[in-house]
Amino acid sequence: MTVHPLQFGDEGQRATRALLQRAEALEPPEPGLRSQLATLDALDRQYGGSGALPLEGLEELVDALLAELARVDDPELTLGVALWAIRHEVPLGVIEPVVNALALRSNAARGREELAAAFGLMQGVIAHVAPRLQADLERSNPERPWRLLHANLAITAIRTEDPRLMDFAFDALDAALPDERAGFYAEALALALNPRVAAAVREKLEERQRRWARQ
Repeated sequence: MTVHPLQFGDEGQRATRALLQRAEALEPPEPGLRSQLATLDALDRQYGGSGALPLEGLEELVDALLAELARVDDPELTLGVALWAIRHEVPLGVIEPVVNALALRSNAARGREELAAAFGLMQGVIAHVAPRLQADLERSNPERPWRLLHANLAITAIRTEDPRLMDFAFDALDAALPDERAGFYAEALALALNPRVAAAVREKLEERQRRWARQ
């Protein structure tokens, strides 16, 4: 007979508890960070691991945590806090550390399964921050979060070599970055001339490059 251990709390609660445990193991210790994460854990224990919370000041709490994590430089903690905000429908105001953490997760991915998981995280963050960032008024800044999120989503999709993911990411990029799509596909296609890149990937890029080069 298979013995299954009991697990206390829902999936979100367990994820937050794991964040707190990760923070407690940091060297050197970060008592302020641990205290803030303990607040998230207490909220999950009181209200559950997902769903909007009937409280004020949560956006400020999350933004303060993300700003602190940019100094600590722990991508997994950063992504964990971002996912907590997404689960509880809390807006993200400090987005740059999350963008960087997502890029690191994608770069570290080995194999299609890990790349697809990174793609899913990026997709979820894009959907969450779209109401605030999709106007994308800072088009002169190549490092703006909205641009990097979509460019990195497309690059991650290319690395998966999954036609469905590539179509999704390319459609999203085309809609989000109309002024930059032709340049993106031209540059990506130049890199895809490497013989190790699958022919199907080159074909996808060639089709997009032809489509937008005509405009």
